[in-house]
Amino acid sequence: MGLLDALFGGGTSADDVNSILSSTAANASALSNVAATNANTLVNSVIEGMTTMVNTTLQTTFDGVIALEESTMAGSAEAMNSVAGTAINFTEATAAKTYDSAGHVLQESQSVSHNGGSAIMVAYATNTLGALTAGVGNGIAGLMTGVGNGAGAAMANLGAHVPDMLPGLATSLGGQISASLGTSGLLANSSL
Repeated sequence: MGLLDALFGGGTSADDVNSILSSTAANASALSNVAATNANTLVNSVIEGMTTMVNTTLQTTFDGVIALEESTMAGSAEAMNSVAGTAINFTEATAAKTYDSAGHVLQESQSVSHNGGSAIMVAYATNTLGALTAGVGNGIAGLMTGVGNGAGAAMANLGAHVPDMLPGLATSLGGQISASLGTSGLLANSSL
């Protein structure tokens, strides 16, 4: 009994063994290509997922900021309108009469001033609404800065660690390829 008969059974030729080895090598190559494609797909999926998350966060932030700005402006206008309704009624009236020597009224004049109401509105707009709007604006600026910095840091972190994980991923896939080929993997580049 020859070596081929012992390994593969009776009647196995060198051509049969070479065909098996060749097929094993082709399968290993195909499996390797699939593994590389899967690694590429995995990395792209991670990058696309992170990009989508950052874009969604930014869009949600923008939508929230716009809603906050609109709400602040509408609330401020409503508050100013309410104050104006009250301030308009705040008037100062003055009256003057001129008499002759006999005590008869020669001239009578009256004037109404809205200076007091105007002063109230200016003070309210400056000290209350102005400070409130400035506070909202500063809050929005801080929020946008924080979100922008966070998104930038997340993308930088992803960019820094994706290359780091590729060697480990390739090693893991390579180990799986070797394990899947078993003993025939040792013979993949052999021929008789």
